[in-house]
Amino acid sequence: MNKVAVIGFGLTGRAVVDFLMKGKVDISVFDEKGSLESDGMKILQKKGVRFNFGPFNFSEIAKSKLIVMSPGISSFKFPEFKRLDGSGREVISEIELAFRSLKGRLICITGTNGKSTTTAMVHHILSAAGKRSYLLGNIGIPFIRDVENIGADEYAVVEVSCFQLEYVKRFKPDYIILTNISADHLDRYPSLESYIETRKRIFDNITPSDRVILNLDNPITKQYFPNLPTEDIWWFSRQSEVQRGVFLKDNALVFRSGEKEMPFLNLADFPLYGVHNIENAMAASLPPLLEGIEAGIIQRGLKDFRGLKHRLEFVTHFAGVNFINDSKATNVDATKSAIMSLNSTSNKAVIIMGGADKGGDFSSLMDALADRVKLIVLMGEATSKISDQLKGAAPIKKVDSMNRAVRIAFEEAIPEGVVILSPGCASFDMFDSFEERGEIFKEEVSRLKRSYELKT
Repeated sequence: MNKVAVIGFGLTGRAVVDFLMKGKVDISVFDEKGSLESDGMKILQKKGVRFNFGPFNFSEIAKSKLIVMSPGISSFKFPEFKRLDGSGREVISEIELAFRSLKGRLICITGTNGKSTTTAMVHHILSAAGKRSYLLGNIGIPFIRDVENIGADEYAVVEVSCFQLEYVKRFKPDYIILTNISADHLDRYPSLESYIETRKRIFDNITPSDRVILNLDNPITKQYFPNLPTEDIWWFSRQSEVQRGVFLKDNALVFRSGEKEMPFLNLADFPLYGVHNIENAMAASLPPLLEGIEAGIIQRGLKDFRGLKHRLEFVTHFAGVNFINDSKATNVDATKSAIMSLNSTSNKAVIIMGGADKGGDFSSLMDALADRVKLIVLMGEATSKISDQLKGAAPIKKVDSMNRAVRIAFEEAIPEGVVILSPGCASFDMFDSFEERGEIFKEEVSRLKRSYELKT
């Protein structure tokens, strides 16, 4: 019986174990922080799964022929896993394991920002066209969970993080969308270049028949990725007309392929907030267009797409103030996109920022903040760094809780202003996830609204 080691037992690790248990394999789970607490774990243990908690026992892991990595386990923090690869052993990621069982078409979306929304848009359009599509990956459902259900004429639409690409080998999508690249995860990667090189691994196995979709407006994708081993490269751009791809013209999205030019969505009909969501729509429309789906169906799919939680999510309006939840803005570039989505020179917005620093340069926000924001409210571990780097952009207030952040922001935003949570940082200093941070923001806004309405 083949021995398999599953490294990490979060959402991904559990899905890998469930998949492997369908075959005749000897499974050992290794998790630094876990403990045999849940009934589910105890049931798996009774079925023969062995659990190893605490510091990784590499001599024990080395006894397995196959080692499947969860994305939370960094190849830079634990170079031992790379050294285990070879000599009769193979170290791979969950998405690599899933790919090897996939029968259907694979559309992958990766990039620093916008990948979740773009992934959901692609899935939504395909579903609107009557295609069977599975929404998987970093967006919340492990690829491995549903891979065996996907038929040959069906689609796996998979959001892929850079963490998941650290251990791919034969992984080869039919479509790759690279939304953009900017500095991120520099708390995990030793340099921006190593982060970029990890992202580029998604292109390792592409062939001339594979389709690649790139952002012409993003300096890094424009610089690094035009010379790929495929001629089937398509571009999207808000700033320039492209010969192959989608661009913005006369306030409409236009598809062009050689001499053929076809407008397919007027921006007045597009429901999402923010210029970066226009870019997401451009990127998401290309796989359906290239699959031959009618422009009218794509138009309807984009018109009725309502976006994802915590991504420039409109929360409520009261006392003349709009509240926007952009908790998913976990890096500086995402926060910059959110700020640029505010009305230029209105200077009526209050932004709540801060959290766990990921190595970002907040000074790049200076000009955008100075034009649009009247107050910066800071909370979390990165408060001092952000305050130093943004000195002079706008007045700054420091708080120690989301409750105080929301109340101070509201007081400054009245009348006719905007309060936007767009942290530019990870959430793990004060919250379990960006989702929890966003939900607590919304709870505090609701509590404030009830209190305000009782008084008026």
